[in-house]
Amino acid sequence: MKQTLLVVIALLLCSLTTFAQNRREMVQARNDDNLPPRKLSQIDSVIVKHQLALEECYREAKNYDPSVRGKLVVRLSVTPDGRVKNVSIPRDDIANTSLDSCLTRKLRRLHFTRTSSKEGDQTFDLPLNFSDADDE
Repeated sequence: MKQTLLVVIALLLCSLTTFAQNRREMVQARNDDNLPPRKLSQIDSVIVKHQLALEECYREAKNYDPSVRGKLVVRLSVTPDGRVKNVSIPRDDIANTSLDSCLTRKLRRLHFTRTSSKEGDQTFDLPLNFSDADDE
């Protein structure tokens, strides 16, 4: 019985040590400043992946105001860890507050690839054109 208990304790200590080492390696990997800069193709893939959510904002605004259409530019500021820090709309030909609010809310939820903290925040403009197929 004592031998079994000692074996269990030894296995438990070994497991805890391995867990601590793995955790340390994971934390070190997260703090790696040798990551490459975020590429335009990586930004595009995130936007394309969430395109339906952005179009949903347009459809909701269109339900309340059928005349909603036009172009706007959304400015995103993304932190090195990939979180959207700020969303603004510097150019808005549509001037629909519910559309703007919905887009801002959905864009804040996006998560981009991580990059080196040396790169700092990355700011880019995203032009959006909202119209129905029969408008073109």
